[in-house]
Amino acid sequence: MTGGPIHLEIEDVVRALDSVPLFSRCDETELRDVARRGHVLGFADGAVIVPEGEEGLGFYVILSGRARVERGGEVVERLGANDFFGEISLLEGAPRIATVLSDGGVVVLGILRSHFRPLLARNPRLALRVLDEQARRRDSSA
Repeated sequence: MTGGPIHLEIEDVVRALDSVPLFSRCDETELRDVARRGHVLGFADGAVIVPEGEEGLGFYVILSGRARVERGGEVVERLGANDFFGEISLLEGAPRIATVLSDGGVVVLGILRSHFRPLLARNPRLALRVLDEQARRRDSSA
């Protein structure tokens, strides 16, 4: 499967989001709001989830499985359940700074920037956590 939709009950997605540190201070209503705005997608081993250099249009949370992050063809990070990527695109829409590939199969929740930005406007703490993570990742890639 290469980015195909998967059906999960909203409660399952909410439970998964509740385990993601970025959403740790969100209440259940906010988590449901995030879950409703996203699309659950599955990727087979080796499938490109996002390519380096492409305009960032969305944000992804890994619900299950693993992914690897490559920059210039070199693996720079490995991601698993509860990890996320694409947060820079939520704020800037800048080109992706790395390619993310499925590593053995992965299920992600993808949320388009246009759907996520209203959540950031209503939840300043979440927006600050996104900014903190963006700064941390930029510092570690420098």
